[in-house]
Amino acid sequence: MLLRRLRYFTAVVECGTFTGAAERCKVSQSAVSQQVAALESSLGVSLLEREGRGFRLTPAGEYLYKNGIPLLKQFEKLCSETVRLAD
Repeated sequence: MLLRRLRYFTAVVECGTFTGAAERCKVSQSAVSQQVAALESSLGVSLLEREGRGFRLTPAGEYLYKNGIPLLKQFEKLCSETVRLAD
């Protein structure tokens, strides 16, 4: 669950909008918004400062984004290698 939330969060940052992230992740905009809010709640910090229809990263959000990308890539590699070894 945490990895999905991290994926949605990074998609929001990379796409610049919750709508764009939803399209990329093939889920509804409200699902992305809810999962990012749940991530913030579970961490106990704000990751994004919402500004009207936009947002900007908080220092915590910037840190999570920069360090979350390699984590997601490593997890994807772990999964693909696991599948490869099973074949």
